[in-house]
Amino acid sequence: MPTDASELTYDDASAPFFEGAARGELMLQFCESCDGYMWPVKYRCPHCFAPAVVWRAASGGATLYSLTVVHQAHPRFPSPYVLATVETQEGVRFNASLVGENAASTPIGSEMVAVFDRTEKPFTVPRFRRAS
Repeated sequence: MPTDASELTYDDASAPFFEGAARGELMLQFCESCDGYMWPVKYRCPHCFAPAVVWRAASGGATLYSLTVVHQAHPRFPSPYVLATVETQEGVRFNASLVGENAASTPIGSEMVAVFDRTEKPFTVPRFRRAS
């Protein structure tokens, strides 16, 4: 049975990520013990296993690592849409949608920047577009 998008929510562990996105900030977890950034959300650092994990605003800059064009229709995304893996300047890789003119033909290795649509419902998520 399809999920009603208005009922979607996030949990307490990921709240700083989504609340940051609503402010237009890319938030990442950071280990105060070994100075490593991490993704996905964790309670302990995967590098040194310390519990000294906090949230920090990231630069918003990234490099395109890979992309694919998705043609299968989905009620929440206009088809086709571009799904990418980006590596942030902080060294964290994660998946996000690419937006902007000719997003599907963005060369691997391109410099990217996080963008936010604060009117997005039920909550804002970061997307990336090619930097200038």
